[in-house]
Order: sequence, then structure tokens, then C-alpha cells
Amino acid sequence: MQDISKCQKVPIDQGAFYLGESTKEKSVGYLELKPNTSLMLHNRLGGIENLTQVKGSCVMIVFDKPEGTNHKLEEGDKLSIEPEGVWHIHVNPFDEQSLTYWHFEGDIRKIIESIRKSVK
Repeated sequence: MQDISKCQKVPIDQGAFYLGESTKEKSVGYLELKPNTSLMLHNRLGGIENLTQVKGSCVMIVFDKPEGTNHKLEEGDKLSIEPEGVWHIHVNPFDEQSLTYWHFEGDIRKIIESIRKSVK
């Protein structure tokens, strides 16, 4: 895992993205979610998303079937969202902050650049 202190912090209403190394082959970083928040439904074309829960808990809703599948991640749990482009939602329905490490296998540099440009 990349050292979070070496990542660029990009604040968002729900918490923050921490952006680490991003190359044609991989991109890494962290997603911090405040209690009782979630990201919007999204997908990531260009890479397989691998998650490791670092702090607290979260729920990943992965739309691998019409109603979606809930995956609760506790500290140390891992989840790969495959194939690339599967719609999903990162949710923290709990009363503690959540920190999730992400490692994309593939080229998502355009997405990372878009997140970087959103810094106010």
C-alpha cells in the first residue's frame, strides 16, 4: 500500500480522495468517507478496482445483478470489482469514519486527472 502521507488529498463533501501513483498500468489511493455518507453510483472503465478496508467499515453495493449485491468490508477485508465497468456505490452507513485503499489495474489516468482538477 502506498503511504497515505505521500498522496494528494482532494477534499469532497463526503470525505476525501487521497491520490497516489497513477500510471498506464495502475493507479492507487484512498477513499475516506465521513459517517453516514456515500458516493454516487459510478463505474470505472479502464481498470479493475481492487479495494482493501483500512479503517472502520463500509458497504460496497455492486450491481453485478439488477438489485445489486451488498459487500460489507471490515478492516483488512478485500474486494475486487470485476469486470471493469461494473456499476457500484461506496457507502459508509456507520457512525465512524471509513478509509478504503484502492488499487486499479489498468489505465484510469483521465479519471484521476479529473479528480485532481476538482480541487478548489
